[in-house]
Amino acid sequence: MNNIFIAVLAFLGYLLPVPSLIWGWAAWWKSQPHFGSPLWRYVAVFSSITLASVVGLSVLFVISHVSGMPESGTRYSFAMKSSAWGILASTVSLLLSLIGKGPVRLPSSLASLGLAAFWFLAAFLY
Repeated sequence: MNNIFIAVLAFLGYLLPVPSLIWGWAAWWKSQPHFGSPLWRYVAVFSSITLASVVGLSVLFVISHVSGMPESGTRYSFAMKSSAWGILASTVSLLLSLIGKGPVRLPSSLASLGLAAFWFLAAFLY
């Protein structure tokens, strides 16, 4: 059972965010108008896709930074703090996407869910 759980988290965390973010930004650029009524729901989903993109870019930063650090308590501390921040930001992004409205809602939700799974798995396995 544990192996299936880890496999599902790995699938969600490693394969879902990038295609979902590409899909989301493509849907955003193609949609006209970008913001509809009620405005706050469209702003929420735009904030969600933006936050998910920042979290996705932070994955690259953290991986490159941690891989360059020597084995020490500082390395593990940085990795765990990054994971905690990533889980929190991904959760906020997921909540924003769930209350939002528009063509970006589904891809933003999938990207946020995938990033939350990635950071959870990173914290669990580190």
